[in-house]
Amino acid sequence: MDSLITLAEFDNAFEVKYNLLKDMLDQSGIRYIAINENARSAEPMAYMTPSNISIEIKIFEYDLEQAQKIFESIS
Repeated sequence: MDSLITLAEFDNAFEVKYNLLKDMLDQSGIRYIAINENARSAEPMAYMTPSNISIEIKIFEYDLEQAQKIFESIS
C-alpha cells in the first residue's frame, strides 16, 4: 500500500498558492487530500481554531517527484 506524504502546508484556504497548487495537481491528474481545510477556512470559528493547525496537502508517495516540481514552480 502506498503511503501519503505531506507536500505542503498552508495557514488558510484563501491563500493564492494553496488554490493554485490544488488546481495544478487536478490538471496533472495527481490525487491529493487536503487535511484541516474546513477547520482553517471557517471565519466565525477562527477564534476557536488553534493557530498551530495548518492545512496540509497530502499526496501518494508515487506522485512525489511530479508534485514537488509543480509546488516548486509556484513557490
